[in-house]
Amino acid sequence: MNRVILCTGGYDHTIKFWESSTCLCRRTIQYPDSQVNVMCITPTKQYLSVGGNPHVKLYDINGNDSTPVTSFNGHSNNVTAMGFQNDMRWMFTSSEDKTVKIWDLRGKGTTRILTNSTGVNTAELHPNQSELISGDQNGNIILWDIGKEQKIETLVPDGKVPIRSLSLSKDGSTLVAVNNSGKCFVWGVDEEGDNLKNKQSQNQQQQQQQQQQQQQQSQTKGTNINEEKKTETETENEQEKEKEIEIEKENKQENTQQSTSKQSLVSREKSRFKLKATINAHETYILKCLISPNSKLIATTSADKTIKVWNLDDQFSLSQTLTGHTRWVWSCVFSHDSNYLISVSSDHVARLWDLQKGETVIHYSGHHKALTSIALCDY
Repeated sequence: MNRVILCTGGYDHTIKFWESSTCLCRRTIQYPDSQVNVMCITPTKQYLSVGGNPHVKLYDINGNDSTPVTSFNGHSNNVTAMGFQNDMRWMFTSSEDKTVKIWDLRGKGTTRILTNSTGVNTAELHPNQSELISGDQNGNIILWDIGKEQKIETLVPDGKVPIRSLSLSKDGSTLVAVNNSGKCFVWGVDEEGDNLKNKQSQNQQQQQQQQQQQQQQSQTKGTNINEEKKTETETENEQEKEKEIEIEKENKQENTQQSTSKQSLVSREKSRFKLKATINAHETYILKCLISPNSKLIATTSADKTIKVWNLDDQFSLSQTLTGHTRWVWSCVFSHDSNYLISVSSDHVARLWDLQKGETVIHYSGHHKALTSIALCDY
């Protein structure tokens, strides 16, 4: 049986590793530089990547040393999202400094920079490993070609209301996004668009084959072809309060500038995505959205202290509302079998929810400031 890796982090400058079934903390790493914004476990399960303000650090999960294995310096503001290429050749990080950076894990440097016009609040690597989707402060959802460092397509689902979180299904067929106005948007891949793309690819291959045949006819030998992702007390909670106030101010400012257009497409004649649903999920800011591993559920966490679980089907109905947290719920993760969910909140506590029962089965207590980040690997 594989060991479960469960980590939490936030504004108390610590990262805690938990025994998931007993709620015992087995290891604590000090993170003195800043609050912990985001964490990600590598595909090899060997390292934990931690993003703060503005650094990214890599820790050995299996060791006892609290010193990071390496650090990635280059951002100038909060790191908001991160992820790894399947073969661990590179990782991506997004930031409020208006960039998404691609880091070579072998050379410890940036290889590509995707430059945005405003702060990037969230990003997801497409399963094809060559494209990335970002959500920003101006309400844009942008599909990027990583290799070319270019925008492929831009979605603007709700004017200038900031996009707070994105989630892609494992096969890339569904995209979910949430924003500061409490809305949840669901897109599906346009099959006609995909077929068109496939036909174009097939046509290119046929043209290449014809060219090769022509070359072979004029030569006696054939040619060879080379082969070649603030807690409760005033003094201790200043940073967290500032972040909450900042989000509130952002929402007020953007509401005054909001466009009347609710769905626009830029820079592409035919969209890769088809809007399937717009859900008024919460009455205030949604901080996180996540598609379950089995692609049957969507979880949304909110400043309204709740987690809502939605059915990812044609109706997009509300499955259940999970209540128990007493402050903002910043993030969540599903178990690999999609039967459980773990959430983290400004109330300092992480909760393990049994989704069949709709109730908390374990509390993870030990942090003394707001929890904003969680990472889980249970397979």
